[in-house]
Amino acid sequence: MGGLGVWDHVHWMHNEIIKNSKKNIWIASIAETKNKEQAEGLKGQLIFLEKKFLPKLMANEFYYEDLKGLQIKIDGSTQKGIVKDVFNFGSGDVLEVSLDDREATIYIPFDRDNVRRIDLSNGEILLTPIKGLLT
Repeated sequence: MGGLGVWDHVHWMHNEIIKNSKKNIWIASIAETKNKEQAEGLKGQLIFLEKKFLPKLMANEFYYEDLKGLQIKIDGSTQKGIVKDVFNFGSGDVLEVSLDDREATIYIPFDRDNVRRIDLSNGEILLTPIKGLLT
Protein backbone atom coordinates (compact mmCIF):
# COMPACT_ATOMS: atom_id res chain seq x y z
CA MET A 1 0.00 0.00 0.00
CA GLY A 2 2.85 2.44 0.77
CA GLY A 3 2.59 5.82 2.37
CA LEU A 4 4.58 5.36 5.58
CA GLY A 5 8.21 6.33 5.92
CA VAL A 6 10.95 6.43 8.52
CA TRP A 7 13.93 8.74 8.26
CA ASP A 8 16.83 7.14 10.08
CA HIS A 9 19.38 9.95 9.52
CA VAL A 10 21.06 7.83 6.86
CA HIS A 11 18.32 7.01 4.37
CA TRP A 12 14.59 6.94 3.84
CA MET A 13 13.03 3.52 4.36
CA HIS A 14 9.84 2.93 2.40
CA ASN A 15 7.26 1.01 4.36
CA GLU A 16 3.82 -0.49 4.09
CA ILE A 17 0.71 0.36 6.09
CA ILE A 18 -1.09 -2.83 6.91
CA LYS A 19 -4.28 -1.48 8.46
CA ASN A 20 -5.88 0.94 10.82
CA SER A 21 -6.93 -1.64 13.40
CA LYS A 22 -8.74 0.73 15.75
CA LYS A 23 -9.51 4.42 15.80
CA ASN A 24 -6.07 5.47 17.07
CA ILE A 25 -3.89 2.41 16.45
CA TRP A 26 -2.06 1.76 13.19
CA ILE A 27 -0.20 -1.40 12.29
CA ALA A 28 2.66 -1.01 9.83
CA SER A 29 5.41 -3.05 8.29
CA ILE A 30 8.73 -1.20 8.33
CA ALA A 31 11.19 -2.14 5.60
CA GLU A 32 14.44 -3.74 6.74
CA THR A 33 12.98 -4.40 10.20
CA LYS A 34 12.68 -8.13 10.69
CA ASN A 35 12.58 -8.54 14.47
CA LYS A 36 11.79 -6.80 17.75
CA GLU A 37 15.38 -5.70 18.35
CA GLN A 38 15.55 -3.96 14.98
CA ALA A 39 12.19 -2.30 15.64
CA GLU A 40 13.41 -1.04 19.03
CA GLY A 41 16.33 0.56 17.20
CA LEU A 42 13.83 2.89 15.53
CA LYS A 43 12.75 4.47 18.83
CA GLY A 44 13.03 8.23 18.63
CA GLN A 45 12.94 8.30 14.82
CA LEU A 46 10.49 10.43 12.89
CA ILE A 47 7.70 8.45 11.27
CA PHE A 48 5.76 9.97 8.41
CA LEU A 49 2.42 9.01 6.94
CA GLU A 50 1.03 10.29 3.66
CA LYS A 51 -2.07 12.35 4.29
CA LYS A 52 -4.13 10.32 1.82
CA PHE A 53 -4.00 7.40 4.27
CA LEU A 54 -5.44 9.37 7.18
CA PRO A 55 -9.11 8.84 7.98
CA LYS A 56 -11.63 11.24 6.48
CA LEU A 57 -12.81 13.74 9.06
CA MET A 58 -16.33 14.72 9.97
CA ALA A 59 -17.59 18.26 9.43
CA ASN A 60 -15.87 20.70 11.80
CA GLU A 61 -12.94 18.34 12.45
CA PHE A 62 -9.45 19.34 11.40
CA TYR A 63 -5.95 17.96 11.42
CA TYR A 64 -3.52 20.23 13.29
CA GLU A 65 -1.29 20.52 10.22
CA ASP A 66 -4.19 21.94 8.20
CA LEU A 67 -4.64 24.78 10.69
CA LYS A 68 -0.99 25.83 10.87
CA GLY A 69 -0.28 28.84 8.69
CA LEU A 70 -3.91 29.92 8.31
CA GLN A 71 -4.51 33.66 8.35
CA ILE A 72 -6.34 34.99 11.41
CA LYS A 73 -9.06 37.60 11.25
CA ILE A 74 -10.73 38.86 14.40
CA ASP A 75 -14.43 39.65 14.21
CA GLY A 76 -15.06 43.37 14.72
CA SER A 77 -11.36 44.27 14.66
CA THR A 78 -8.66 45.22 12.19
CA GLN A 79 -6.20 42.90 13.95
CA LYS A 80 -4.82 40.11 11.80
CA GLY A 81 -2.37 37.33 12.35
CA ILE A 82 -1.41 33.76 11.63
CA VAL A 83 -1.75 30.37 13.31
CA LYS A 84 1.78 29.34 14.28
CA ASP A 85 0.89 26.00 15.88
CA VAL A 86 -1.82 23.97 17.57
CA PHE A 87 -1.39 22.28 20.95
CA ASN A 88 -3.32 20.26 23.46
CA PHE A 89 -1.94 20.61 26.96
CA GLY A 90 -4.62 18.35 28.42
CA SER A 91 -7.65 20.58 28.72
CA GLY A 92 -8.47 21.02 25.05
CA ASP A 93 -6.93 22.26 21.83
CA VAL A 94 -5.43 25.74 21.66
CA LEU A 95 -4.19 27.81 18.74
CA GLU A 96 -0.83 29.51 19.09
CA VAL A 97 -1.47 32.80 17.30
CA SER A 98 0.89 35.52 16.22
CA LEU A 99 -0.94 38.83 15.78
CA ASP A 100 0.54 41.54 13.58
CA ASP A 101 0.47 44.15 16.35
CA ARG A 102 2.12 42.00 19.06
CA GLU A 103 5.58 40.62 19.53
CA ALA A 104 4.62 37.65 21.71
CA THR A 105 2.34 34.86 20.57
CA ILE A 106 -0.93 34.22 22.39
CA TYR A 107 -2.95 31.07 22.96
CA ILE A 108 -6.59 31.01 21.91
CA PRO A 109 -8.81 28.10 23.00
CA PHE A 110 -9.92 26.19 19.92
CA ASP A 111 -13.61 26.08 20.74
CA ARG A 112 -16.93 27.50 19.54
CA ASP A 113 -16.70 30.44 21.95
CA ASN A 114 -13.51 31.71 20.31
CA VAL A 115 -13.53 30.34 16.77
CA ARG A 116 -16.46 31.36 14.59
CA ARG A 117 -15.41 29.99 11.20
CA ILE A 118 -12.61 28.01 9.59
CA ASP A 119 -12.25 28.33 5.84
CA LEU A 120 -9.50 25.98 4.68
CA SER A 121 -10.09 26.70 0.99
CA ASN A 122 -9.36 30.42 1.55
CA GLY A 123 -6.77 29.78 4.25
CA GLU A 124 -8.36 31.73 7.07
CA ILE A 125 -9.92 31.50 10.51
CA LEU A 126 -12.38 34.03 11.90
CA LEU A 127 -11.97 34.43 15.65
CA THR A 128 -14.46 35.80 18.15
CA PRO A 129 -12.27 35.79 21.25
CA ILE A 130 -14.04 35.97 24.58
CA LYS A 131 -13.81 39.34 26.35
CA GLY A 132 -10.42 39.97 27.93
CA LEU A 133 -8.56 37.27 26.00
CA LEU A 134 -6.63 39.72 23.84
CA THR A 135 -6.00 42.39 26.46
